[in-house]
Amino acid sequence: MKFFDKLKNAFQKTSEKIAISITGKKIGENLAQEIEDSLIMADVGVETATELAEKISRRKFSKNTTDLEVKQFLADEICKLLTPYESNFFEEEFLHNPEIILIIGVNGNGKTTTIAKIANIFKNAGHSPMLVAGDTFRAAAIDQLKYWADKIGADIRIGKNESDAAGLVYDAIKNASYSDVVLIDTAGRMQNRSDLLDELEKIKRVMKKFDEFAPHKTILVLDGLTGQAAHSQVDVFLNKVGIDGIIVTKLDGTAKGGAIISLTRKYKIPIFAIGIGEGLDDLKSFNAKDYSYAIFGI
Repeated sequence: MKFFDKLKNAFQKTSEKIAISITGKKIGENLAQEIEDSLIMADVGVETATELAEKISRRKFSKNTTDLEVKQFLADEICKLLTPYESNFFEEEFLHNPEIILIIGVNGNGKTTTIAKIANIFKNAGHSPMLVAGDTFRAAAIDQLKYWADKIGADIRIGKNESDAAGLVYDAIKNASYSDVVLIDTAGRMQNRSDLLDELEKIKRVMKKFDEFAPHKTILVLDGLTGQAAHSQVDVFLNKVGIDGIIVTKLDGTAKGGAIISLTRKYKIPIFAIGIGEGLDDLKSFNAKDYSYAIFGI
C-alpha cells in the first residue's frame, strides 16, 4: 500500500466526521459552524478552525457546489498554512563529520523505533549511521535499539544499565570515525522531571566538547494520538533544550491528525516527518498537500 493511502486510512475517522458536517448541507452560516465544530474536534485548533469557517462563510460558492469541492477548498487552505513547515531533512547534505542528531521525547512516543527508521533511510542513501542507546534507564529500550541496529546493519554504542548517558554519548562521538551521522536516543523523560531534563542539558554540553554547534539537529518525537496535549511537551522541551524539527508518529486509525496544524501555527517549527505503523518504511518526509488531502479523505 502506498504511503498516501496509509495516511488516508489513518485519518479515516477524522475525514468521516468532517464529511458528516458537509454532506448534503446547503452553503451558508450553519454549514460554516458545523465545519468549525468538526475541525475543532479533529484537533486542528480553535484559531484555524474559526478562520476556515469564516473563509467558507465569505466564499461565494455556486448553488451547484459539490461536497467534494467544499472539502477540496478546505484542504487547499490548510495546505497553504502547512507548506512553509515542510522539510527536506532526509535530503540535506551533512555539513559536519559526523552529523550529530539528538532525538528527544516522552516515553511511549515511538522515539526508539523512529530512530531506527531514520537510520534506515540514511543507510539506504549511502550513509553510515551510528546509533547510541542513550536511554540507559530502560534495558528494554537498549535491547530494542540493538535489535534495529542489527536488522539495519548499523553501528551501535551501548552502555551498562543505568550508566551515565552523557559519558556514553561522549565515548560514542569520540569513536565515530567510521560513521558520518550519529543518532542519539535519550531517556523518555517526562517533561515535568527537572532532573531528567537537566541530564539532557548535560548531554548537550558533552557534545560541544567535540563541536560547539552540536547537536546539529535536535528532533522532538510526538505521539500523533496525544492531540492538543502535545503542546505542553513542546513548551518544555523547546524552552529547555531547543527543537529544530518535529516528527509525529503513530498516525493510525485512531489519530485525529489535526494537531500538526495547531503545532506549526503556534511554534513555527518544521515537521521533519510523519510515521504510520511499525515498519522501517513507515516514516516519510512531511508533505503538506498529502496530509491536508488525507484529512478530508480526498
